[in-house]
Amino acid sequence: MKPFIIGAVLAYVLNCGTNCLEKNILSKLEYFKSRPHKSRAVSITIAFLLLIGVIVGIIAYIIPEIVSSIQNVVNFFVGIDSETVHEYLNSFLTKHNIDISVSTYRSLLKTTDNAMNSLTSSLKYMPEMLTSIATHTISFASSLVSIIMGIMIAVYMLLDKEKLLHFCKKTLFILFSKKQVEGIANTIKYTNSVFNSFVVGKTIDSLIIAIIFFIGSIILNLPYPMLFAIIIGITNMIPYFGPFIGAVPVVALTILINPIKGLWVLIFIVVLQQFDGVILGPRILGDSIGLKPIGVIFAIIVGGAIAGPLGMFFGVPIFSVLFTIFSNFVEKLYNSKNTVENKLEKETNKDDDTEKSE
Repeated sequence: MKPFIIGAVLAYVLNCGTNCLEKNILSKLEYFKSRPHKSRAVSITIAFLLLIGVIVGIIAYIIPEIVSSIQNVVNFFVGIDSETVHEYLNSFLTKHNIDISVSTYRSLLKTTDNAMNSLTSSLKYMPEMLTSIATHTISFASSLVSIIMGIMIAVYMLLDKEKLLHFCKKTLFILFSKKQVEGIANTIKYTNSVFNSFVVGKTIDSLIIAIIFFIGSIILNLPYPMLFAIIIGITNMIPYFGPFIGAVPVVALTILINPIKGLWVLIFIVVLQQFDGVILGPRILGDSIGLKPIGVIFAIIVGGAIAGPLGMFFGVPIFSVLFTIFSNFVEKLYNSKNTVENKLEKETNKDDDTEKSE
């Protein structure tokens, strides 16, 4: 089933893009107006070419940049020992005319020594982590046959999506009543709408934030601009908590290299996230999930506890769908009970009036 799962995921992800190309661009061209089948084929081809182009770009440019940045970070920390940290600390205190007591100074030295020892022990596992990444990459390459089959299946799914949907509807009508099928269809439509709006919108939003941060990093002459931009972009996918999660490693690494630039990075991230939260995010996402902040926070915490970072991201649209279904169920039961009680109350009042008149 692996190729079919890959194909279904690819078809779902690319369906939004192919629909946009087919309905908004190609259908308006004179050549494709009388050839709708060719319009579908061309839109699918363009979508897959764009996907392949993005993957090739990541492999050819972004991954080497990330590996180089990580290697530079590792080399930077490996070259630091306790004496270097002590010299840097003394220089920093002298330069800024900071006067502290002997006990505070010794406590500060002890804290930095402990932090360096912890960091050094952590870096010992870096080669093992890189080996693990290489192993998973080789394993991914060995699954190339399943991926190719998945791409072919995705193409056929996109070409015949109306027939597939019609077959699924007929199957549902066989298994369930008409009213139940309508309820299932409405739930699927709403789920699709939430996931499309949230996932696609959040991806575009985070990509724009990553590009802005990358440009700002180059202007501010920050270290590792590509690595930092990717960290900010990926963590920005998580609502509310994401920007804070991404800011911690970026600001911490910059402060270790240049404390003044670290302050500028912190200010830049705060301004960027305010821009995202107040201007960019609402314009792209709108009210796509229909959840109050408390619901989003609950979804992130529970999703993170269940499935880590992916759970924190996908927990929001999943919880939104489940909460909407539950709300509709409660509303339906409430209205039903309220109607019955009102009816009984009217009948009781009617009987009382009848008794009084007698």
